[in-house]
Amino acid sequence: MMQPNAHSSQLNRQPQPCTSYRFVRRLYRRSEGAVTVFFIVVTAMILLLGTILIDYARIAAFNTLTEHAVRTSVRSVLSAYDAALYERYGLFGRGGTPGETIFERSLRGTLEYDGGGSGYRPVVPQVDGFTVEDAAYLGRYDVLDRQILEEMKIKAPVDFMIDIGSRFTSMSQLMKESSTTSDALSRAGKLYDKRQKALLEALDKMRAIAQLATGAMTGEQASSLAEGYASYDDWKTSIESISLSISRVQAQLSTGTNLSDSEKKALNDSISSKRRQKQAYQDKMDQYESSMRSIAASLNQQAAQAQSELPSLKQSALELIAQAEGYNREIQTAVTQAESATAAGYDEVSSQSEDADQSGNSIELRKIRQSTEQLVLEDEWFAAFRNEVEQQAVDLKAVIDAAFRFASSAQQVGSGGGGSEASLAAEASSMKQAYTRFSQRYISPASVISQRESLIQSANAVDEQRKKDEAEAKEIMNDTKNLMPSSSTNGMTDEERDLYKQVQARYDANRLFNSAADEAAELAAQWADNVEGQQESSNAMMGSLFNGLADMLSGTRDTLYTGEYVLHRFQTYAAQLQASSAGGSGSNTVGNATAFANQEAEYILYGFDQPGANAAAAIAEIFGVRFAIRLMEGFIECRSLGHPLLVLSGALLYAARNSALDMKDLMQRGATKLSKFADVDVQYKDYLRLFMLLHSGGDKRLSRIAAVIETNTGTDLSRTPAAVSASADVSIKLLFLPGAMSVLGTFGLLQGRVTGNRYETTKLAGMAY
Repeated sequence: MMQPNAHSSQLNRQPQPCTSYRFVRRLYRRSEGAVTVFFIVVTAMILLLGTILIDYARIAAFNTLTEHAVRTSVRSVLSAYDAALYERYGLFGRGGTPGETIFERSLRGTLEYDGGGSGYRPVVPQVDGFTVEDAAYLGRYDVLDRQILEEMKIKAPVDFMIDIGSRFTSMSQLMKESSTTSDALSRAGKLYDKRQKALLEALDKMRAIAQLATGAMTGEQASSLAEGYASYDDWKTSIESISLSISRVQAQLSTGTNLSDSEKKALNDSISSKRRQKQAYQDKMDQYESSMRSIAASLNQQAAQAQSELPSLKQSALELIAQAEGYNREIQTAVTQAESATAAGYDEVSSQSEDADQSGNSIELRKIRQSTEQLVLEDEWFAAFRNEVEQQAVDLKAVIDAAFRFASSAQQVGSGGGGSEASLAAEASSMKQAYTRFSQRYISPASVISQRESLIQSANAVDEQRKKDEAEAKEIMNDTKNLMPSSSTNGMTDEERDLYKQVQARYDANRLFNSAADEAAELAAQWADNVEGQQESSNAMMGSLFNGLADMLSGTRDTLYTGEYVLHRFQTYAAQLQASSAGGSGSNTVGNATAFANQEAEYILYGFDQPGANAAAAIAEIFGVRFAIRLMEGFIECRSLGHPLLVLSGALLYAARNSALDMKDLMQRGATKLSKFADVDVQYKDYLRLFMLLHSGGDKRLSRIAAVIETNTGTDLSRTPAAVSASADVSIKLLFLPGAMSVLGTFGLLQGRVTGNRYETTKLAGMAY
């Protein structure tokens, strides 16, 4: 039997696990086919990277294309604007075809259009959805203001400087000096009047003190009674003598037993006669004593009352003098205060003007201002006045003390206590002398009071002329006011009333739309009741005007641009001024002023909802400007009058007269001459331009602009968009490895997201006019 060989036995054995491991190991270490495997691996990596880059490039191109398409579509939506709104008011607002329709057509036409050919398109976008939203409604303050600024940014500064700026800037220095001088004289005049009033009231207190020494305190009755004391002594002596004689007769009767009846009767008759004589003397004594008691009571009462009231009257007089002295010190500082209170705009405008005043009129106005020194009283003047009050109190005290002394002696005599004729005479003489001295100084002829009054009144030498000038100026102003438009509703139609209500309702709605609380209408200068009030109003107005001019020249734009826009786009009252002139009657202006269409710009400027009130406010402010300019001329014309207050009253009268002529000129031609020193016309609309600077208006003015536009066009600006925002959901199909692109998206390398085999993104765009 054959034994199997070793090799055969090994073949029949099962392979061990380590055998396959060794096989793979040997295979791995073999070098045959290595290059092929390497190239396969590299090629696969290149293909993977290439496919990723291709899709990434398609995505990048897709994003750029869609962003451009969305922006273009938004612009297409904005291209449909309200043509009527733009042509009439220069404002852009969406109108016409709905925005969604325009946006969809533009977006799909740009992205999904295949060009009409069969060529290959590497990027084929698909619009999955979109939204279009309106924004920045024209009724919003910021939107409306921005569009107005864009509309006027070129023409407004040019027009303003050509028409207004160059005319008024050359007057800045003169108007500054006039305003400062007017303010200084007005301040000094008011303080002067207060000072004079306080001084006269102090004199009244001195007169009241003088009236305390009246009645029995004059000493006349006391002297008469003192002179009658000798008779009183004689009566007293006679009574004693008669009483002694009666006692003797009575004794004779009692001891005379042998007296006959006739003798007894004679003695009794004698006693009766003596008793009657004694009673007569006693009655005279009683009457004298009664007079003494009466004068003592009167003197005590009057002297006590005078002593009680004197301190308060004296103190009041001294306080009034101190008050007057304070006003006097304020007069000294009136010029400094007026110069420090002058609006800074005058100098700012003057610094940018090449046409400064070269006539020397500014110097003349400064001299007038400095002349207020004539109104100031020296400190010694007030010290002397105080000394006079103090001395009056001392003199009255002397009368009071003398009255008390005589009253004491008179009381003693009146009570039967006796007295001294010499003492009574001396006391009566002392009281009479004290009163005579007091009377001469303070009652009649009242030399001290009269002299002080003449010193006070001497400063009032120009008062009569001042009052005359002021009364005439007030009459002129009232006559001028009656010719101007008013806010009367007479002759107003129902249609006009309804229009005012509509405008006001739209104004309120716009304020509410902008979440702003309702506020009062813009304040405007009104007709003053007197020339002093008009002077203050006009000076304040001119200061504000030149501040506005200064802001405009230094670059502040909003108020200027808005004002110029209003006057370019809205109706003013100017045409009605010329129409009333052609009709030959100023009364027509009142009726025309009720029509809202004739005063759109004035309504925007002031905001009054009463018919004619806006045109009337504009006319009143024009009068204020004319008054200020004519006042400047008046100071120069009246400087020769000398006294500062007379110069002021003369200048005010000059201003009233010539301002009235200016207003008539305005009503006839729709314009006035700028001033006596500048023979150029200033149109009604030019004044409104100045007032636009004077009244900034702010948000309220924008609301009024919106209200007028809505009333005239029927367009609700709060629903008229001036901007559009849109979003579009777009996608493309990925060509190769969506999973790989999804991985890139997780690292933030994509601007969208991968869903299945498509890349999706959302593009946003917003634009405004």
